[in-house]
Amino acid sequence: MESKPPQPLKAAIDHFIRVNRMQSKLDEVDVVLAWKECFGNMVNRQTRQLSLRAEGQLWVRLDSGPLKEELLMSKSTVVERLNEHLGRKIVRELVIQ
Repeated sequence: MESKPPQPLKAAIDHFIRVNRMQSKLDEVDVVLAWKECFGNMVNRQTRQLSLRAEGQLWVRLDSGPLKEELLMSKSTVVERLNEHLGRKIVRELVIQ
């Protein structure tokens, strides 16, 4: 029986995440944390629900009408800011409810 050479822990964890299809859930957690850090407590308190769906769609449900309007007018800026904070392109589109 042939043994495999040891691999770095990061490579083993990345392989485990990929095999078990866990990356999308980890990305969603990262986006939720980035939302609060990028936009502060006031926006976070007005946010009822955040969910990252397939193809990088970030669905945001808000309690405040004026905040909805403001975010609708600056969708591309919000997406750029989140992706810049995350260090990679996870969010491709913002859907506001």
